[in-house]
Amino acid sequence: MASLPQFLSRLLRNQLPTNFNLTRTAIRTAQTQATSSTLKPSHPPPPPTAHHHHGFQHAHAKPPTQTQQHIEDPIATHPLLQSLRADRTLKETRPHLSMAPTLRPAHFVAGTLAGEKKLTSAPYMFLSRSRTSQNADTDTDAELSKSRAVALFHTGTHMCGHPGFVHGGFLSVMFDEVFAHTVSQSFPSGTGMTANLNVDFRKPALPGRVYVLRAGVVKVEGRKAWVEGSMTMLPAEGKGEDVMVAEARALFVEPKFAESMVPVYRN
Repeated sequence: MASLPQFLSRLLRNQLPTNFNLTRTAIRTAQTQATSSTLKPSHPPPPPTAHHHHGFQHAHAKPPTQTQQHIEDPIATHPLLQSLRADRTLKETRPHLSMAPTLRPAHFVAGTLAGEKKLTSAPYMFLSRSRTSQNADTDTDAELSKSRAVALFHTGTHMCGHPGFVHGGFLSVMFDEVFAHTVSQSFPSGTGMTANLNVDFRKPALPGRVYVLRAGVVKVEGRKAWVEGSMTMLPAEGKGEDVMVAEARALFVEPKFAESMVPVYRN
């Protein structure tokens, strides 16, 4: 007669394989079901939402909302804009709107800074080109036409450095942007690149206001052009006086490879 320990041992050997196999099968089945579940495709993602910044049309853009039109109105109906349109020596342009849609998203001003609470609409620009003397036949390269420009833009509330005051870097960028369009008329290729830019800040600039930037080329020598300008903050709701917020001067150079560049600033 087998001893009790030997009997229990045989009993366990006879029963464990059946129970053990069932347990392993159940685990494998559960793992297989879990894996199949995780591999099943989820619901398809929603279609991309439309993007529209006031005046800056992007792919799949929606029509401007009532709020967007309200922001645009302070510029579109401003008396200064109407007087500039009446000046036949100036030509009106909104270069950011005429920019190729494929270029606009990567452009710092027309793309990155464009938005409801940033640069709220595409700036209005008025460009002019006139000679320094009446006799064009005797003009030298240094006396050739010196173009000028007047630009109007509206600044939103998300362009501040100190809370409640527009960042000086943004004002510098706007000088550089308008200067580039101004000197584009002084180079045969229509393209100039910034070699030097100096900005003097005179008064704090406030968000939610319309600004006018006046610029003019003061000297042209071959592939170099010097330009100067000033930026004025217009009074809110037409009440008060204009405030000079900054002045700037810059040197632009027409690159030797200008003809191979994408024509962003040619007007």
